Amino acid sequence: MGNMLSQRALEAFREVMRCGTISAAAEEMRVSQPAISRQIRELEDRLGLSLFTRHGGRIAATPEAHEFWMEVERNLVGLKQIERAAEQIKRGQRSTITVAAAPVFALTALPEAVALVNRDQPRVTTSFLSMTTLPVVRQVALGQCQVGFNMRTHHKFETDLICAGALPYRFIAPADHPLAAKPEITLADLARQEFVGFEDSTQTGRNQDRLFAGMGNPPLVRFRSYLSHIVSVMVLRGLGVALVDPFTAETHERMGGVSRPFRSGERFEYSVIKAVGARLSSECMQLVETFEHLVDRHRID
Repeated sequence: MGNMLSQRALEAFREVMRCGTISAAAEEMRVSQPAISRQIRELEDRLGLSLFTRHGGRIAATPEAHEFWMEVERNLVGLKQIERAAEQIKRGQRSTITVAAAPVFALTALPEAVALVNRDQPRVTTSFLSMTTLPVVRQVALGQCQVGFNMRTHHKFETDLICAGALPYRFIAPADHPLAAKPEITLADLARQEFVGFEDSTQTGRNQDRLFAGMGNPPLVRFRSYLSHIVSVMVLRGLGVALVDPFTAETHERMGGVSRPFRSGERFEYSVIKAVGARLSSECMQLVETFEHLVDRHRID
């Protein structure tokens, strides 16, 4: 397998696998049957694999052919996407923003920010990668994503900080909860309340553990989750109240729950990062600036 595989031979193999016969593949590719047969034989010789068994005029794919087909399909689809992307870039029809985002942002403020950017820049294609905190840093540091929306991070030697902030937590509850009548919630209001908490490996979970540690009658934490969206849904189902970031609180209200200000010194800290020394496109910076405008409505003086 010293020489590079022929793309034409790979396409012929793919069509035979998809169509089931050489004649149908030849018709699909608009070439002669002998041309397809020759491409398949050359591919088998190059690979050192038997891809088809032949019985008279019929062929049957070998187990090796099915294994090989999965790889060919994956890579030929990738090639077509590359060709299409090159054409779009040449025509000025495409500017891609790749984003790594913690779920709390990917499920709340970022879709809204993307919609606003898309309204002004309809040619922009935004690729989302939603993941937990450390992979966001990793994806950005390795240059696999241009920008990362994350909780507070200390990876200052791996990434550059674009912007950061600290936002107040909010109290969420079902619409019919007794505390929903109060305009503002304090720590004392949470005493002995059924509570949906965060895992203590999360920033919010650690902040809540600190808050409750000094209470004589702390909330009764019945359930925990890593994801704020799940916490919100559990609250809506009547499994307790919760303290969440303002993005999740906003979504919680849209889903029929209530949200109230929570008086506390603890803050939800976030950061927006890029690879060290990387230069962001104007479209990418527009997304970051739009996100920051959306965040502004949650800041307190």
